[in-house]
Amino acid sequence: MTSVEQQLERRWNLAWALAPYALLALACALSLAFDPTSWGHRLISLAIAAGLGLWHGWFIVAHPQWWERRIVAMPVYFVGLLAFTSVLVLRSDSFQLFVPMCYVLAFVALPGWWAYVGVVLANTPWFVLTGSDVLNFAVVTPFAALLGWSIRTMEKEAIRRRETNSRLVAVAAENAKLHALLLERAKETGIAEERARMAREIHDTVAQGLTGIVTQLEAAEALTPAGPARSRLDTARQLARTSLVEVRRSIEALRPGPLHDTRLSDAVEQAVATWRAQHDIPATFTMTGTPQPMHAEVEVTILRAVQETLANASRHAKAQRVDVTLSYMEDVIVLDVRDDGTGFDPQSVNGFGLTAMRQRVRSLSGTVEIESAPGTGTAVSVSVPMIEVDQ
Repeated sequence: MTSVEQQLERRWNLAWALAPYALLALACALSLAFDPTSWGHRLISLAIAAGLGLWHGWFIVAHPQWWERRIVAMPVYFVGLLAFTSVLVLRSDSFQLFVPMCYVLAFVALPGWWAYVGVVLANTPWFVLTGSDVLNFAVVTPFAALLGWSIRTMEKEAIRRRETNSRLVAVAAENAKLHALLLERAKETGIAEERARMAREIHDTVAQGLTGIVTQLEAAEALTPAGPARSRLDTARQLARTSLVEVRRSIEALRPGPLHDTRLSDAVEQAVATWRAQHDIPATFTMTGTPQPMHAEVEVTILRAVQETLANASRHAKAQRVDVTLSYMEDVIVLDVRDDGTGFDPQSVNGFGLTAMRQRVRSLSGTVEIESAPGTGTAVSVSVPMIEVDQ
């Protein structure tokens, strides 16, 4: 609910709470002006009316949370309201003007069908004390109940619309947050993919070309006798080799930050340690096999899979423990992430992060297997062919 809606609701509730005072004041004025009794009788009636005002003020005006929640105090309030009203009607016909307000207050104070009982009880003292005919009682009471039912129906509809609007606002805010997250993920993915593409292009063109040049210069140098020509060949070979080193350094610089000058196993271990420190959740890292350098895209894929599964473990699974295992096998590298969280149905949940991870892994001819069920935790296994770095 917006601040404007909350302000309007507070004003509306205050108007309902103060409305009885207007009718009570009018009834008091009519009693003073037209009541044929003595002034002492009138003043006592005014004192009782003041008591009614204080009674209403304490329960309704001073403690609005009571009637908004319709707690136990409200039946007590309504009984007192009927007692004050009955006494006033008995003392002066002018206070019959306040009786219809009791119908409304029955629906304010009493829950459910008790409100209709309250309408009947509010009308009964008037009927008994004033000697109204049965037909009048039989007509006024159902009409009052119908009026109260209409008010309550409109109130429920207003509450339903307000809750619907609140849910729509919350959904819109969540959608905006998810949209921003998707854009951020897409941007990060696009940057990483472009960097990897550039690294591959440089490796497959410039680096390979320089490697061939170095090889040819070495062969030519071996066939050339000592002299100025051989010296020139040696200089050219050294320049080509230096350029090749710089190109390979540039390729390495295009790799993601966590993998720059770092082995994949170290980057994964650092990611687990960082996640453990951020969320204060026990998390272990285990490595099996012998680490070896691999193609940058393979390492990026494994690292992103670790980051995505750890993020899901904290954001969705509410895990209390996570175990991460990185296994270097003969021809594949396998990442296993297990948590003891709430679990989910892999067939029905297909979020952006999981979809992106599957697409990235499949682009390398790898596989993603997820074993989970509600209440049983989650196990994610990512297997990617071991594509080594070309020398």
